[in-house]
Amino acid sequence: MRIYGVSLGEGNMKVGDVFTFSLPSKTTCPGASPWCLKHCYAYRYEQFRPGCQKAYGENLALTQDPQEFVRTMIGVLPRIMNAFRIHVSGDLYSARYAECWTEICRAFPQTLFWGYTRSWRVPEIQSALESLRALPNVQLLASIDPDMPLPPRDWRRAFVLSDPRAMGMLCAFQTEEQRQCLVCGYCLRRRHGDVIFKVH
Repeated sequence: MRIYGVSLGEGNMKVGDVFTFSLPSKTTCPGASPWCLKHCYAYRYEQFRPGCQKAYGENLALTQDPQEFVRTMIGVLPRIMNAFRIHVSGDLYSARYAECWTEICRAFPQTLFWGYTRSWRVPEIQSALESLRALPNVQLLASIDPDMPLPPRDWRRAFVLSDPRAMGMLCAFQTEEQRQCLVCGYCLRRRHGDVIFKVH
């Protein structure tokens, strides 16, 4: 769905009936490891859906003007939303961009925002990420794969199953114990606990 220059996803079978915002994969992922670049599910999805490539590219262009991006997002998002997924594709590619999300999330205190990031390993972005994840309505998990070190101890972690260090709850959607993220709520409602994903 495209509204006033921003393309929003309207959820899918996995996340549920929630809005999502995405950017191009790989090129907006400064914390990506070789493993991540090789196994990127978002990149494969974009290759089969040229419309997604175009929409994500337009979203990236919008974020190049931080003030306009924040103003647009606050203007187009419904005032009442249960939850919002930050990035099905792409990542928090700069400190200023992460700060934009902090402003957006503060404008919707009743909405649960959640996402996964590898940018925790980029020193220039770490401080902005800490401010974002400190918000009471935000859950930001550190994505990890076998090519990466572990994040700081106070971060919730999202492992891949092939990582020998993996610990936590297996994704309930992938094990078919829950029908979608919104129903499960483990990643977006809890303040503690790691999660493990099968490569998809």
